[in-house]
Parts: sequence; structure tokens; C-alpha cells
Amino acid sequence: MVIHLYVLLVTNLCRFISLNLIYEHKMTVKGTQVPIMFRFIISSVALTLISIFFSSFLSAEETSRLSSSTTVRGGETYPTLEERALGTARTDRDTEAEPWPYSLPFMAQQVIDLGFDLPRPYGFAIIPNTVRQDLILTDLSVRINDGQELPIDFVDFGTPRIENQNVQLKADAWLFPFMNVYVTYGKMQGQGEIPISIAGEDLLGFLGIDCSGLLAPKACARSFSGLAEPSYRGSNVSLGTNLAMGWRQFFVTLPMTYAWTDVDIVEKTVTAINISPRFGVTGDVQQMGTLAVYAGATYLDTDVLLPGRVSFDTSDIPGLGDQTDVDFNIRQENKDKWNLLLGFNWDISKAWSVQSELGTLGSRDNLIMSVTYRP
Repeated sequence: MVIHLYVLLVTNLCRFISLNLIYEHKMTVKGTQVPIMFRFIISSVALTLISIFFSSFLSAEETSRLSSSTTVRGGETYPTLEERALGTARTDRDTEAEPWPYSLPFMAQQVIDLGFDLPRPYGFAIIPNTVRQDLILTDLSVRINDGQELPIDFVDFGTPRIENQNVQLKADAWLFPFMNVYVTYGKMQGQGEIPISIAGEDLLGFLGIDCSGLLAPKACARSFSGLAEPSYRGSNVSLGTNLAMGWRQFFVTLPMTYAWTDVDIVEKTVTAINISPRFGVTGDVQQMGTLAVYAGATYLDTDVLLPGRVSFDTSDIPGLGDQTDVDFNIRQENKDKWNLLLGFNWDISKAWSVQSELGTLGSRDNLIMSVTYRP
């Protein structure tokens, strides 16, 4: 029954991705437009919780059978515990203790002598991902028509947001049975939407135009609005580690990543910290491999000084011309540091695996997919 729930969850996710419903399509709930991704999230979380609930009621015999079952794929055994009692060493055909054939991870021989199986130590992956998030903007300084840059504090930014697309290459190694280290390199592109609104009295006062008295320009009574849409490209490098532990079919992981990104419109290198605790449950799907589903949360902290330009119609203001260009520099950071995530990892074999992960709730949505090869 648990395996059927895993398959249903993956089917649900694949259907969701294939219909491209993340941002464009919406459903109506009591007259309110709600992204349809929440239907997927609610059903997937429910399936995961049900799966964990029923797993906790497995008998000792069923648990032992699941833990020690062997699935053969292409002549290769792929278990977590290979038909051996815990504490029983793996042996070859001559009943000799089978040596671990790789130099990593350290302590691997002690672990497999306890009856555990380990993944191959080295991996290479391609990881496309997209993220969309709202921003908090502070420390605004502007330059009017190529004049002097000055700080101002009377601008309303509405709800600024950015959307980035990334493709990364990843190399990883299991340094210890409980610790994986990795490095990534990627290319990214993105676009921001920064709505800007300024009260006419504030803008004209900043430009040195008097808005007091009966002869004040009509523009003093209106607002000036514009939309800055900076586009950018860049490359990024990251280093990280993933701590992992498990009990029966349950597991906990803690990936931690520090990234450096060079963006073509930003003078300084942008840094970011990403921490993503997660817990999940894994099971065998017979000849199709092993499947793990998990839930958790992602912490992301980034801070960048972003330049941009917005133009205002000033045709009704004497001496300013039909259009006034406002160049600005502004500090941005992600609005919500945390969001929730739900994902799965499908080990097709010891060599190949596929992963997909959806993060949402709060002001940040992201979708990550990966294909990993372990030689």
C-alpha cells in the first residue's frame, strides 16, 4: 500500500509539471484567484503524511522484509540491507568479507560490515531550476536625467519581484557515509519587476520646484508611476555539504550551500546562503528502482545592490521636457527567508537517479529538477 502511494505521488507531480501549471494557470476559490500549484501541494502533502502514517504501523516482520528485500537490476543487487541481519558483514561467493571497492567514503568498510549498503561515492548532475520571489527594497538613491546621485525615502515600490532561470552542473562525493560534499557551476538569467510610484509634490520638491501657493504646477497634485524591468545574466559557483542519517525507511538530510554569483548589471559579486532541512520516507518500487518522498523547508538569504532605470511622463511640468529618466540604485533582499518544499528522488539504478522538488508558500516559489549519474 505504501508503494502504491509513492507511485501516486510521482504521477501527481509529473502530471502537474507536464501541464505547466506553476504560474500561468489558476483556479477560483470563492471568487479569489489562487495558483493551481496549491492543489498539487495539498494532495502531495496528504499522500506523504498518509504514507508515513501507514508505514509506522508496519509489523516487525513487514519492516524486516522491506528493509532486507533485494531487487536485481541488470544483475546488480540494489538493497539498503541485503538479506543480512544488521551487524552481519557482506560476503562474496567464497564467504570472505567483501571489500569496499572505492577510496571514499572514509569509514565505508566499517559501515558495510554492519550490513548496510552505500551509494557509489562520486556523482555528476545537471540541475535546471527556476525561482520567483518578492523583494524588500531599501536604501534607494536616484539620479535625475544623468545628474548627481542622491538618497531619497519617499518612493512607494508596490510589490517588487524577480524571476530567475538557472542551469547548473554539479559534482559531488561522499566524504563520510553521513556527509556528502559538492560543488556547482551554472549560468543564469532573470528579470525584475519593480513598480515605482512617487507623489508629485515629493518629486517636484526633489527637483527644486515649489509646490506651495496658488501658482503651483498641476503636477504637484498627481502621482508619477512607472515600472522598472531590469534584465540580467550571470554565472554562479557554489560549495556545499549534505548531512544525512536514517532509521528504518525514514531519513533526514541537511543540505547547506554557499553561492557566489556574478551578474552583468551588478558591480559586486552577489552571495547567498541556502539551508534546506528535510525529512522523508523511502521504499522499493520493485524493478523500477527505489523511491523517496520528502518534505521540508528552505532558508535563503541574499542581499544585492541593484541598478535600474524608470521613465516618467513629465510633459505637464514646465522646464522638464516630455519625459524624465530616473536612474536608481537600490538594495534588495528576499522578502521571506523560508518557504516550504516537497519533492521526490527516484533511484532508477545505482548509476542513475532523477529528482524533482517544488518550493512554495510565502513569497517565493521555486521548481528544481536534476538528473544524476554515479559511475
